[in-house]
Amino acid sequence: MKQKVTFIIATLLFAFLSSAYQPIQAQEKDDAKKEKNLKKQRKKFEKNKSVAVKEMYKAYPSSQAEMAKSYGYAAFANTGVNLFVLASGNGGGKAHNNVTGEEVYVKMLSFGAGIGIGFKKYYAVFLFSDKAAYDNFLESGWSADGQADATADSGKEGEGGSVAVGMTVAEGVTLYQIADKGLAVQATVQGTKFIVSEELNAQ
Repeated sequence: MKQKVTFIIATLLFAFLSSAYQPIQAQEKDDAKKEKNLKKQRKKFEKNKSVAVKEMYKAYPSSQAEMAKSYGYAAFANTGVNLFVLASGNGGGKAHNNVTGEEVYVKMLSFGAGIGIGFKKYYAVFLFSDKAAYDNFLESGWSADGQADATADSGKEGEGGSVAVGMTVAEGVTLYQIADKGLAVQATVQGTKFIVSEELNAQ
């Protein structure tokens, strides 16, 4: 009788421990999946930054000299954006401090029509002239709510048309925009916000 009672108790204890362990396993699995996705997104944002800077140099030759004397920059890519379609973009990139070398992951969120004027790929690079402008971008983010007009040129300076230059969008902040076809674009970024990603920067 005593053995039977012991067996029942042992069985119940095993069942209890098993049921308690399952949620832990599920949580660990969810955490591992989340970290894998974050790692993938970090890699994507790093690539976005590198490609955006390269595209800026090609479309805006003079930007290289501006980059060399800037305090820092933030470079982004956004894909799958269409004109006159309300959709959230899946863009992002990184902010880079040219003085300290520090980098921060930043999300690029689009909530309305206008960005990239219909191009499938769109790049944006912000150059910051001083520490105050750079810090303000990271602390407060940046959003655009104007500039409905958009014009594009070849991005080649001195060959007719408008000169490929960046736009001053705030004090100490110059924005360069590039479309996927290599064109320098004076395009609206209406409905777009740039905010530091706490998730991606938590390591």
